[in-house]
Amino acid sequence: MPLTRRGFVRTLGLGGAAVLSSTSIIGRGREALAWEPWLAQQPDDAHMIKISSNENARGPGPKAMDALHGGISTRIGRGYPPDHREELVSTIASVYGIEPENVLIATGSGAILQAGVRAFCSATKQLVTAVPSYGMPNQMAEQMGAGLTLVPTDGLALLNLDAMAVAASGAGMVFLCNPNNPTGTAHSARAVEDFVRRVKQRSPATNILIDEAYLDYVMNPAVKTASSLAMEYPGVFITRTFSKAHGMAGLRLGYAVGQTETLQAIGRAWGLGSVNTLSAAAGIASLKDPKHIAAERQENHRIREFAIAAFKDMGFESTASETNFIFVNLGRPASEFREACQEHGVQVGRDFPPMEQTHSRISLGTMQEMQKAIQVFRQVLAVPSNSAAN
Repeated sequence: MPLTRRGFVRTLGLGGAAVLSSTSIIGRGREALAWEPWLAQQPDDAHMIKISSNENARGPGPKAMDALHGGISTRIGRGYPPDHREELVSTIASVYGIEPENVLIATGSGAILQAGVRAFCSATKQLVTAVPSYGMPNQMAEQMGAGLTLVPTDGLALLNLDAMAVAASGAGMVFLCNPNNPTGTAHSARAVEDFVRRVKQRSPATNILIDEAYLDYVMNPAVKTASSLAMEYPGVFITRTFSKAHGMAGLRLGYAVGQTETLQAIGRAWGLGSVNTLSAAAGIASLKDPKHIAAERQENHRIREFAIAAFKDMGFESTASETNFIFVNLGRPASEFREACQEHGVQVGRDFPPMEQTHSRISLGTMQEMQKAIQVFRQVLAVPSNSAAN
């Protein structure tokens, strides 16, 4: 049943348990509507398998859910400022061993991405980003009339760091999505460090945004956070979100780490929203529950390996994903595949130029959802089932 504002209030009157009883409401936040407006016209069908928006079908962990339930009280009515905000900042700071002043929180990391472009780019200070990659910074650059340089990924669907470093000279900001959306590929900490040092040596005034939205899903130990680089260099900052492994897309919570002056410039440039009491409480609890994130990483890996193997069995190759989605070369337009899957009750991802004629991004749902979806994919792609794959 859709959760309306009136329904929310009515359920709170019953003690709040029912409104938070479904992790899917929180884990699937419909944050992709800005990029997939067609989803708004789709019926909210409980039988539809929605694996299009890189959301977390399992939702928050038990401790985060407990924090949400425990946070429901009459104090919600006195929320200026909201409870737990400062505790959230200090908790994030403790994770990285930094000071609270080096943390900037927002209602989702997307707001920080937009603010970064606003703060550091202009008609004479271009944004440099990969293609295909996450498009929100591009959209903001276009809206404000800033210059935009798109650097194609390489033959392995990795960000072309050498070409991006060259393009970065004189740029206002470089957007580095690591792991990258939609290709799912990730660069090692050494490669990212070399890139940052090269850019800063050649163009000290160029800012670098390293988006680590999917870092919690990475299995490769060589891929790590660039937070130390953010603390070392002015104008370098990382962004993280609670929408993915933490399962809180519907709660809208994200943050940035960087030097104080850098974060202040970002905060002045664009509204970052006001983090609410419940989101802050859940974020704190989730950060203090690393065992849950480790378990989430392993479960995602299990499902990812299943999906990749299934497509390989069908004769289709996926990129080397380190995320909660896969990017598959189907040899046909993503729109054609998407429309056919939709007819069979499965939603998959949008187009990602310039690879929309061959590749499709498929988010990872639960194992049960993916098992059902694979059967649809076999039907749509006209590939017969076999016992080994099943």
